[in-house]
Amino acid sequence: MGIPTLDFLDKPQDDDMLKYDYVEQRYVPLVEGIKNNYYVNLVVDWKTVENAQSYLDLVSRVVNEIILSYKDPKFVEHMRYYLAHSKKARIELQKLYGDTAWYNRRDGGFMMAYNSGANLNQGKLIEFGIDKAVSNIATQIIKNSYFASRYLPVDINTKIKYDTFDELKAYLVSESLITQTQADNATAISDLPYSSSYDVDYIEYEDKYLFTDLLTLRKAVANKRIYNQNGTW
Repeated sequence: MGIPTLDFLDKPQDDDMLKYDYVEQRYVPLVEGIKNNYYVNLVVDWKTVENAQSYLDLVSRVVNEIILSYKDPKFVEHMRYYLAHSKKARIELQKLYGDTAWYNRRDGGFMMAYNSGANLNQGKLIEFGIDKAVSNIATQIIKNSYFASRYLPVDINTKIKYDTFDELKAYLVSESLITQTQADNATAISDLPYSSSYDVDYIEYEDKYLFTDLLTLRKAVANKRIYNQNGTW
């Protein structure tokens, strides 16, 4: 299962609540968005918009590192791709940022996780761990989503369906994945040359041919390094 069509974003979406940081590959909540959607006026706490926005950048970094900490290292880039391309993931992130803004304002939150203290009565050091960085509600939001799974149970590979085998072959030729001669000689999927860069299958119950780009993630990672925000990602 790939990211559903109605859930898929061609590139990260910016609005008054979230803006995407293409350098660190994460969404960052915005001061006005937190105020308008979660009724927390951070300028009151941090004195200037610039200070408040710097604080929210730190909130973003902490929340994203917590999400990635659940992932097997092999799936970290998969998760970053999912966070950037899923509308559903974007909504969950928005809830996490809003909750964390409240939590840090009232109970210390991740500000405590950066520190340690001494209990003078017991003569020992008290460590405030990563579990204190977000609230119990935020932790549950993470656990109720794909964010907490060790691997991403969503196939992020780009998939395209074709009504006929000829349409599929025409696409493969147009992308230089096979030659025109190979297309002319192929009368069935089994006649196509093997490739580690894509997969082709026939969906019997839909009577369609399915193309799967196995290099989707690799291409996305490469494109992020040269992304022009006036272009496509």
